[in-house]
Amino acid sequence: MKKVFLVVVLIILSVSVVSAAKYDRADGFGLGLSGGYPVSGLAMKYGMGDFRFVGTFGYSVRDNGAIEFGVQYDLDNSSIGRSPIYLNIGFTAAMNFGPEIDVFSVNVPIGFSYYLRNAPMELFFKLTPGIRIYSNSIEPDLGGAIGFLYYLNR
Repeated sequence: MKKVFLVVVLIILSVSVVSAAKYDRADGFGLGLSGGYPVSGLAMKYGMGDFRFVGTFGYSVRDNGAIEFGVQYDLDNSSIGRSPIYLNIGFTAAMNFGPEIDVFSVNVPIGFSYYLRNAPMELFFKLTPGIRIYSNSIEPDLGGAIGFLYYLNR
């Protein structure tokens, strides 16, 4: 898995270097990888200014396969050098699937998105406090993820 991740990162970085455009923030459809909890796997984001639809399809470290979906809003921005960094908040729901579908979580991700200046690429980090809902109980939940997205239509 680590080798596949490294190859994907190297390919995207190689393609990104060819681009001569300047980006403040990538909008449109982004595709990449996310590692963490509640869901690790293929990450997707569709952005329109400060508002974004988000999703991750993959697996959960506690259970089998999982899917996460929701929305995100960029609250504030600053910069590191000339590259923008955004503080964002959202609302997501995640569901685990496998032998039994008995776990559902509701989260309020708080994170940072860093957009590369010379490529349509986003690096992100998020903390995801929330609750996990089982078929017979509810408990607090805390997760986090780190990942990257490459925006295809820029």
